[in-house]
Amino acid sequence: MTGPLNCPDTVTHRAGPPPAPPEGHRRLFDAVIADVDDTLTLDNSAAELLAALGIPQQRLTDLIGESESGRISQAVADQRLLALLTSSGRVGRTTVERVFSTIRLRPSVTPMIRGFQRAGLRVGLISASFNTYVEPMAARLGVTDWYSNVHLGFDDTDALASVGFTIDAAELKHRQLHDFCTRHRLHPSRVLVAGDSVYDLRMFHCTGRGVLMAFPHNAPLRPHAWQVIDRIDELTALTALRNPPE
Repeated sequence: MTGPLNCPDTVTHRAGPPPAPPEGHRRLFDAVIADVDDTLTLDNSAAELLAALGIPQQRLTDLIGESESGRISQAVADQRLLALLTSSGRVGRTTVERVFSTIRLRPSVTPMIRGFQRAGLRVGLISASFNTYVEPMAARLGVTDWYSNVHLGFDDTDALASVGFTIDAAELKHRQLHDFCTRHRLHPSRVLVAGDSVYDLRMFHCTGRGVLMAFPHNAPLRPHAWQVIDRIDELTALTALRNPPE
């Protein structure tokens, strides 16, 4: 997933124009992509992991700020994140997995995802969070297409030994969306994207079908969304929208 992306050209060239819906079946969408933390969950994976490790969240906020401003390189950012996560001592795989296993989904999420799948919609998760969090969360939801950003690596003793992430999380998510569309031969305009942060905006712009999960802190993002929702189960009605008959 390298090189510049042009949403209409890149995916149209590979997958063809938006497919015409079958006769009598004129829904707007063929797939749903969702962010995970805060969009589908009541808890945030990074916040929960830092709290369990006794690390102030402001330290991560400061590191992200330095990284995104270009004041430190990608390699230094990876090293600094590893140092931050291990600053209170050894971090074992079981500790990390236990923290992530307690993350609470919003109550309506699981039946909603099941409903999408029964309706024939492809479902994918694209998260800026940890691989060791997104993979089991996808398994909980019965979703096989998932993407993460932060990769945690463990040594032979199951101690955290390496961290790798992409500083430009918004661009990474955008590329992951393109990968999803290319693999499933989908046009971006046929994909509904749900998210809650600035990292989701390039996916919103690419598809033209971004749905913002509303919170007081993300009000400035509302003009970038196709729809704004207060409850995640409002996605169900949006996926049921159909094109007007010709």
